[in-house]
Amino acid sequence: MSSGGSDTLLYQPSGDWFTILTLLRGSCRIEGQDSRGQRSSTLAPGDISRIAPNNLVRLSPASPGLRPFEVANIRLPVKLLRSEIGTRSGTTAQDLTALHSLRSFDPHVASMASALLHARGLSEADPYTTSATRYLAAYLLLPQRATRSRSGCLSPKQLRAVTGYMHEHLASAITLDQLAREAGLSRYHFIRRFAASTEKTPLQYLAELRIDTARQHLAVGTEPISQVGRRCGFPTPENFARVFRRHVGCSPSQYRRRAAHDRCPPISSSTTS
Repeated sequence: MSSGGSDTLLYQPSGDWFTILTLLRGSCRIEGQDSRGQRSSTLAPGDISRIAPNNLVRLSPASPGLRPFEVANIRLPVKLLRSEIGTRSGTTAQDLTALHSLRSFDPHVASMASALLHARGLSEADPYTTSATRYLAAYLLLPQRATRSRSGCLSPKQLRAVTGYMHEHLASAITLDQLAREAGLSRYHFIRRFAASTEKTPLQYLAELRIDTARQHLAVGTEPISQVGRRCGFPTPENFARVFRRHVGCSPSQYRRRAAHDRCPPISSSTTS
């Protein structure tokens, strides 16, 4: 699926399909429902959206004047996902909404999109297509199983609530007490369980999320660097530059120049399933 730069695209998988959307080129805004209600987020290359059956999402340019964006959709049969869940848990799952997510950074899945695009002319019974589909189904379920199997961790629902709050309030001064409330835990137990779930403290995770989001805006947007910093929760340009350099190894302006130099031209529209 591709946009001419100003069009809005609507996508809604049927009840038989679970869809992974991955951005191939450009940047776009995605809007839709998740467990916390109506949400929106900005996708950049390396991000994916996991769309549960019958969920409607709206894709549009991230901001006026940006180059066209292109999205690939990878469809997984619902019956395969339910079979994978049943095989591993001994139960038959009917609800796949726990896997639904408007945005997550997953370069591993995103990198598979180009390979699947080359195989889009193959039949669904082709061994390569079948193997890739089964692998993705198992991969999607892995974070859920890993989180449940480790004692002392946040539940998948708690982790989604906390990270979703971070994304939604990235420009604000987020406190540990606010995050603990989202998880329904005391501050002490929240910090301990979050670290067990992610192998990072909440503030480390938040700082990396802010830097990751800033890199996306710097690479594909045209906003002034100081505005990018404020959007990502850095109170002053000096603070933004200092933290960015510590994580990335260069200043925000140097990163933007490198991204502009490496940027590829748009490619033609394509889809896969």
